[in-house]
Amino acid sequence: MIFTKYILKEIFKNQLIILTLLFLVCFCQKLIRMLGLVIDSNISIYLIFLCLGLSMPESGKLLIPFSVFLSVLVTFYRLHAHNEIIAMYSCAVDKYIFLRSMFVFSGIVATFTMINIAWLSPYCSSYQSRLLYKIKENINLVVFSEKKFQPLVTKYLILFADSIQGSKLKNVFLSKINPDKDNNMFIIITSDQGSICRNPDGSRLIILEKGTYYEMYNKCELCKDVLITDFSQYQMLINNTIKTLYKENESVDHMSMHQLWCSDKLEMRVELHWRLTLLVSIFLMPMITTLLITVVSYNYLVNLLVTVFLYIIFFIFHILLRSCVLLDNINLIVWMWVINSIYLSIVLLLNSWDTSYIRKLVLTMCYRHHIKI
Repeated sequence: MIFTKYILKEIFKNQLIILTLLFLVCFCQKLIRMLGLVIDSNISIYLIFLCLGLSMPESGKLLIPFSVFLSVLVTFYRLHAHNEIIAMYSCAVDKYIFLRSMFVFSGIVATFTMINIAWLSPYCSSYQSRLLYKIKENINLVVFSEKKFQPLVTKYLILFADSIQGSKLKNVFLSKINPDKDNNMFIIITSDQGSICRNPDGSRLIILEKGTYYEMYNKCELCKDVLITDFSQYQMLINNTIKTLYKENESVDHMSMHQLWCSDKLEMRVELHWRLTLLVSIFLMPMITTLLITVVSYNYLVNLLVTVFLYIIFFIFHILLRSCVLLDNINLIVWMWVINSIYLSIVLLLNSWDTSYIRKLVLTMCYRHHIKI
């Protein structure tokens, strides 16, 4: 029991340090992206950090299993470097002490991971999407900058205003391309003044007064095919499509485990088994790491590289399967559990590595190889 507590204490200490560093790196990366999106805007710092905080549970889906793997690796490296593993063996401690410690550690981490992937992460992702939608919706009204060309909603609509006072615009230049009808046609609108207002349904309307409308074509000579119209008032809806896109594109990341379980769609089923695989990896990878270091009597560096290689291959295949890059015509869920079964077989093989049967088999193979030479 003393050895188990000692091993768990060391692993949890390293787990906390590694997980904190990983979350800090991820947080800083997302912070840079968020600041790039809201530069020159008056979005509050509270909303920025709220969005960043809501994105952390989603990042934790991969960071927690990775931190578990690294913490076990670092812990056993330190135990190996200080000959503590040999000292434990000399005290009649067998490998099952290490395995029991790993199982307890993995079980505790898997409990928190289950809460995260089942409820916390989907809820935070859904709330973050709604919050980002509201922020982007409001940016178009309140974050205009004077004397700057800036896109409205999409890259196909560009606005320039010489002066901005509240929602009032002066000396306005508006460029528009219609990608749905004809990419070769573009529109330029100039106006002395204008304003932006919100409709009752939440969409935004730009109203230009006393201006000129130009319609031109790339494939034609500008001097021949240019439509020029003077107007007293021109109105344009600038963000009527965002809500439709937001409602139609419901992400699987926003769905709880219960919703995924009840769904019959392939995408939802693959996402469900991907989350279950994340839980399985929290048990499999620490076991493989522990057994390779404590049972297989090879060079520690070789065992370390083999462990890292197995971890990388495990997640590369699962990520490819999840994104349907590989084996499009084959049952992806079956292949997910085939990979999991292979890694479970590796755990069972390593667990029986120091048994008399495996030793006799290894000695027999070495003897036969020596006789042939």
